[in-house]
Parts: sequence; C-alpha cells; structure tokens
Amino acid sequence: MNDTIVKARVSPEIKAAAMANAKTLGLDLSTVIRLVVRQLAATGKIPEGLISPNKETLQAIKEFELGIGVHRANSVDELKKDLGW
Repeated sequence: MNDTIVKARVSPEIKAAAMANAKTLGLDLSTVIRLVVRQLAATGKIPEGLISPNKETLQAIKEFELGIGVHRANSVDELKKDLGW
C-alpha cells in the first residue's frame, strides 16, 4: 500500500487534548485523522456533528430566519446595483 503524509498545524494544547481524547476512545490521533479523511473522500462531506456553528453564526441564522436585517433584491440587476457592481 502506498501511503502519503498529511500535515496539519494545530497548537500543542489542541494536539495534546485530541491525543488524550482519542486514547480514551481506544484510538490514536493518526487513526482519527484517517477516519475523517476517509469519510470526506467517500461521501464528500465532513462527518456530521464535527463542525457546529458558534454563537455568532447561530444568532445570524436566527435573525435571517426571522427576516431581521434581510434585504431582498427583485432582480439580478437590482442585486448588482445594491452590491455596487
């Protein structure tokens, strides 16, 4: 099997915490990374629950759903004008 190395930069604190948590799951960090990469390769998606919106994003979604601060354009030309294009 031909393998390739994937490098990612994370802080030492994040790496240590991730390694400790992986160990409690009976895995090493390399296996966890391989699982995520394989899932992404197979499905084209990040595993569900891996990425969750922060408070700011959740608030923006809520405001959008309520129509707060939402501007709607009636045409592509109107949108371009609003955007200054």
